[in-house]
Amino acid sequence: MITIVLGAQWGDEGKGKLTDILCAEASLCARAQGGNNAGHTIVADGQTYDFHILPSGLVNPKCLNLIGSGCVVHIPSFFKELEDLQKKGLDTTDRIHLSDRAHIVFDLHLLIDGLQEGELTEAAEQEQLNNGQVVVAKKSTGGAIGTTKKGIGPAYSAKHARSGVRIHQIFNKDEFDKRLRVLARGAQKRYGGAIEGYDVEEEIARFDTYREQLPAFVVDAVPLMASAQKSNTNILVEGANALMLDIDYGTYPFVTSSATGTGGAISGLGLSPFKIKHIIGVVKAYTTRVGG
Repeated sequence: MITIVLGAQWGDEGKGKLTDILCAEASLCARAQGGNNAGHTIVADGQTYDFHILPSGLVNPKCLNLIGSGCVVHIPSFFKELEDLQKKGLDTTDRIHLSDRAHIVFDLHLLIDGLQEGELTEAAEQEQLNNGQVVVAKKSTGGAIGTTKKGIGPAYSAKHARSGVRIHQIFNKDEFDKRLRVLARGAQKRYGGAIEGYDVEEEIARFDTYREQLPAFVVDAVPLMASAQKSNTNILVEGANALMLDIDYGTYPFVTSSATGTGGAISGLGLSPFKIKHIIGVVKAYTTRVGG
């Protein structure tokens, strides 16, 4: 049985609270899309836990958790979030898995994200000047998207341009190093001196360490999810962002970079539509918008 929890507005509707309630009965809690641009805060037994890329099903000691194939993962943030949870006494040992098909968010992507936002702002300001207006860069004039600058957009861009790097490719050092250097060369051609502070060899060296740490977490999520569905495991899908931020059906271009609806959950985790029992859209009485 599969239950999917989605934000039905622009985010911050309280999905985390509902997920916390439902995960008490779940055997598997999974993230299907997005990266650490999402965020849920959960209070359990008087302790506050912050979740970004990790599924909040980790608060249930009997629940297995999965970061699905549709997600993009900044590895340093993944380990930092795990460390923070463990410092607060939450034992995550053998309860968090990472799909080998998920894509990597590099520090390079974080840098590019900031540069792209800056370019959009500058373009909007120039347009206002050309029109004799007071310079106030707003979304309505084509200003910055208002991203979290976590590198999510550039990582998904690389994925769909087929130049991205998947988690499983970390374990082939020659291939990994080559692909990251190609990404860095492309960024250098595009942005020139604006990325002079980025050192691709330093990032490669960091992944030499991650290569030793990640095997305990990385799995082939396809047979994992197929087996769970075949055995009618109670699966809870934790939506990220919200429907009005969906890349196809949201308020484009002021959206996130992934599919935030039911379709994204199905493709990001390899779900059978026939196994879905509940789809819950979370709303709040007043509307606010996540993003700049």
